[in-house]
Amino acid sequence: MKAKLIIYLIVLGMFSSCNTYYRKNAAFINGKSDIYQILYYASLAGSSHNSQPWKVETLDNDTIKIYADTFRKLQAVDPTGRELYISLGAFIENLDIAAKSLGYKTVISINDQDMNGILPVATVCLLKNHFPKNKSDLKELELRNTIRIPFDTCPIKQNDWRNLVATDSSAIHFIPAKSDHGGFIAKKELEAYTIQSYQKSAQDELASWIRFSDKNIKEKQDGLTPAGMGIKGVGGFIVRNFYSPEDSKKESFIEAGIKKTKNQVENCGGWILITQKANSIKEWINAGRLYERLNLKCRKMELGFHPMNQIIEITAIKKETSTLLRFSGEITFIVRIGYVNDYPAPVSPRRSVENFTVFK
Repeated sequence: MKAKLIIYLIVLGMFSSCNTYYRKNAAFINGKSDIYQILYYASLAGSSHNSQPWKVETLDNDTIKIYADTFRKLQAVDPTGRELYISLGAFIENLDIAAKSLGYKTVISINDQDMNGILPVATVCLLKNHFPKNKSDLKELELRNTIRIPFDTCPIKQNDWRNLVATDSSAIHFIPAKSDHGGFIAKKELEAYTIQSYQKSAQDELASWIRFSDKNIKEKQDGLTPAGMGIKGVGGFIVRNFYSPEDSKKESFIEAGIKKTKNQVENCGGWILITQKANSIKEWINAGRLYERLNLKCRKMELGFHPMNQIIEITAIKKETSTLLRFSGEITFIVRIGYVNDYPAPVSPRRSVENFTVFK
């Protein structure tokens, strides 16, 4: 009887495994103000641990002030705030695309002073234009995705990687997976991931952002969900119903993560690296805008896109990598890319516009 019950639960899990997607369809924003719609599309940007570290204040329906939500900063793996501001850069890029798609010109001012979230990181002024609306760009923002599955190992086509690099040839670099440098990056990514997996501060931080249960996902609308981490089907059902975030610290979970990461780094077509001239808020925000543009381009090319920044989160490995690659600027972002046969829909939840915005 017990065996039958377990089988029944597993079957239910297989059929309910797709019910972990809580991002509202864009249809719900019909009838909302333009500024509300712009902020909705901006919020679909990627962020570390899906932390969504943005706060917004609007004024007179034509001014948007964007703040860093420092309570959402990843203190253990991102002590300098680099990834926080890269996430804000991605938010700003989406906002800019959405505003232009709805017929607005944007004037964006960046504040390069870190005031712990007291002052806005950026102020965006919306100027009504007479350009026609471009709904196709909005659809691309909806479809943007981070994919953690193994990719095809065939080389990236020359036209494709050149198209990606052309986004900003001074800051974007492509390294083929099958090159010596590509093999080095794969090896060091796995090494860095393994080191970080056993650091208690990183373990505690990761656990605080894990949303295993359906209830927790609905309540928080942020963080790392089973579906977002690529744990689906029977495994997703078991994790959602029988695991707690504290289980992510167990040896079995850590070893499974290392094994999965090994499979990921060994199965891709190449690596994209973003460098910046200096470590500053302005440069990090620019890196975030570039990262978001690259992600959108990759989706159009059917290229899987998976940020893997552990290699630059472990100081010793970052120095070793920088010494070998000898780029003129600081490495600020690393992405694994590769062709995928069936591009999946985005599954990471998002907070509502009302949750992160004060309308005035």
